[in-house]
Amino acid sequence: MAEKVGEKPTQVIRIQKIQNILIAVDRSGYKDKIISYSVTLAKALGARITAIHILDRAALGVIGDLISYYRDGMVEEYEKAMRKQAEEFLAEVRLSLEKEGIEASTEVISNVSSAAEGIIEYAKNANVDTVVIGTKGLTGVEKFLLGGVASAVIQNAHCPVLAVR
Repeated sequence: MAEKVGEKPTQVIRIQKIQNILIAVDRSGYKDKIISYSVTLAKALGARITAIHILDRAALGVIGDLISYYRDGMVEEYEKAMRKQAEEFLAEVRLSLEKEGIEASTEVISNVSSAAEGIIEYAKNANVDTVVIGTKGLTGVEKFLLGGVASAVIQNAHCPVLAVR
């Protein structure tokens, strides 16, 4: 089809199908907002949601070392307790998503050098289409900064990131 003089060429826009949404949640005040936005997206797009929680022992710094020390140096027991709390927390998140009619799964991520790395790597390996994350979390000093974790995820994730504040 020939274009007329003065007409703009027709552009084909490829619509990205969003099927897998990743939400990274912790016990910060952003959890409910993250869930709310992700539910809205999932319902509108027919997507499923995976909720993850990062066990970022490094973010606890000296406090984490002291806690493990005062538990008779039983770091493994301390980490098991942290994992159990995270699994219980994610079970609550999954239940709230399923009550909204969203297909949901959860996973606790550990053994990563940072929360941002854990989110970025999980999103890439799980073929996530979109990440929903809070702008601030419970990561020590970073909770007073403008979302160091969120900033790193936004800059390095392979997919779009929705930052909720």
